[in-house]
Amino acid sequence: MWHKETKKRLKYLIIGLLAAAWVAAYFVLPRMSSYDGPFDAKPFPFDASDLPYISKTELKLFGFPVFTLETRENLGADPGTVFVLKNRNGKIRWTRLGAPELGHIRLEEQSARWFLPGGWMIRMKPEYTGNGELYVSPLGSFRFFFHRW
Repeated sequence: MWHKETKKRLKYLIIGLLAAAWVAAYFVLPRMSSYDGPFDAKPFPFDASDLPYISKTELKLFGFPVFTLETRENLGADPGTVFVLKNRNGKIRWTRLGAPELGHIRLEEQSARWFLPGGWMIRMKPEYTGNGELYVSPLGSFRFFFHRW
């Protein structure tokens, strides 16, 4: 028969191992993509609400929309695509500028899916390269993206 203190320690050990496995999966699994990357996107400090619209997709959790991710064309000195994340009320949470060598990036409609270790994975189609994936954290932060050259 197990001692009460031993059972308690075993329970904490199992919980700790499960938490460590989840954290490792959150950081390691997305980087195991068959695409090139990961790549970052620069913060876009200007107002993106009036930029020409390219595409959008909803980020849902259990069927309920949590965020909307849009791509818009940058008309400024740095050409490229501006990623815009909005909350359910339409308020912009962040804007990021993709690399100009990718051209316009179109998000595949309804391609956003919950990524088991946490966050969303969204399929995208850059104009000048092969397909790719973009990752957004569970709390809506930009993580990184991949694409094929």
